[in-house]
Amino acid sequence: MIILLVMPALLVASAALPDKASTTAIPDLSGVRAVAISGDASSINITTRRDQPYGASLSGRRKGWFSSWYSSWYFADCRNNSDMRVDGTVLHIDIAASSWLDPSDCVIEVNANVPAGAALRIDQSAFTARLIGHFSELAVAGKAADVTLDGHASGIDIRGDAVKASLDFDRVEADENVSIRARALDAYLGFGDNVPVDYKVAAQASWVDARQPSVPGAKPHVEIDGDFVRVRIR
Repeated sequence: MIILLVMPALLVASAALPDKASTTAIPDLSGVRAVAISGDASSINITTRRDQPYGASLSGRRKGWFSSWYSSWYFADCRNNSDMRVDGTVLHIDIAASSWLDPSDCVIEVNANVPAGAALRIDQSAFTARLIGHFSELAVAGKAADVTLDGHASGIDIRGDAVKASLDFDRVEADENVSIRARALDAYLGFGDNVPVDYKVAAQASWVDARQPSVPGAKPHVEIDGDFVRVRIR
């Protein structure tokens, strides 16, 4: 009878407690010209908004069914051993979970607003990246990657085992080079109406949906290589 009374109380208490998070921040990134992210899995959000302060934050939060139970029983923050620092004009972010449990229970979130024209490199085993703005170059490497770009980048290089990519260009400057290599790929590339694109797709099995045929020598130039590929080009 005592157990029956105690367990509902624990359930109510665990539901009432919010997921705890730990956060670090760098307030001023006005001098940054490149961002390099490496290490364990993370969720990445980077913008190049001029109407917002340039800065970055790194936080960890628990997710999933057990997140509230963990907070109730242990009263522990979602801590991580990640490191964020500026070296010259480069913002370095190294993601590292604090224990064996954290990779499945914690989400490390990277949020940054950097000057337009910054180069971005991501080298992680698994990540999601939401990029809004104008970047000079984007280089991505990982086993599992989900990348969304709304804006522009002159050079894009994506490497991975399983990749989902949505690259939506808000302008074309006829200097764009896009290279994607993945075993399994689901990609959307949007350049705008009536934009000539030089594209080549090499795969064991592929489904390519393009509004117009490839125009050799044109820019944007797109090269896609993979085992199983599904791509739309607009």
